[in-house]
Amino acid sequence: MPPRKAKEPVDPATLRRSSRVKPAGPEAAAAPPSKKQKTAAKGKAEKPKKELPVEEEKESKESQLPSPAATDGEEAAAAETKEKESKAAAATAVLQVGDELPDVTVLDQDGNDVNLKVVAAEKTVVVFAYPKASTPGCTRQACGFRDAFPKFEGVNAAVYGLSADTVTAQKKFQEKQNLPYPLLADTKFELLGPLGAKKADKGGITRSYWVIKDGKIATMVINVKPEVSVEKALEEVVGKE
Repeated sequence: MPPRKAKEPVDPATLRRSSRVKPAGPEAAAAPPSKKQKTAAKGKAEKPKKELPVEEEKESKESQLPSPAATDGEEAAAAETKEKESKAAAATAVLQVGDELPDVTVLDQDGNDVNLKVVAAEKTVVVFAYPKASTPGCTRQACGFRDAFPKFEGVNAAVYGLSADTVTAQKKFQEKQNLPYPLLADTKFELLGPLGAKKADKGGITRSYWVIKDGKIATMVINVKPEVSVEKALEEVVGKE
């Protein structure tokens, strides 16, 4: 084997100079960032979106949904209120000739329910209104219909007295004057109002009478004398004698 060459000795000063780090010059400072540096910078600028657990995410989405318009109970209450308002409006409207009677039930002198709309569907009905039971003019009117009652009954026509008196007052009036027909206690003006007999300013009653034929108002006379109401009603239902 040929003999190995001896290594040339290295100058220590040269070794020290080569190990020194060359300072970065202007070119190195101006170098554009690498792709890796861009990605790292972007990651720092954008914060990662926090993921919610499944249940929390569901609740969050539900909370953003629009609330329902109304529950079944609220809808039912609204419908009931609307119906009451409609009935109240109908009760305050004054009827005219050709209209049907309102679907209203009141009590007679014995506390029985009476719905004139139902009665008028089966026969001719004569209704007379008087201001107050057992007063002079009202007594003359009631007794006039009492005396003519057999003639109304002969043509199958029903007769009713009507006022805002209580059931007790109507009963006393009927018994005292021996009235053969019912007296209706319309204390809330549920019939007197729509029929036009209620005095708007004072809340009293205007003496009146109505003839209902075939379920509809055929005659409507507001503000009439006691005797005239009997004569005219009798003439229209029974005919001239």
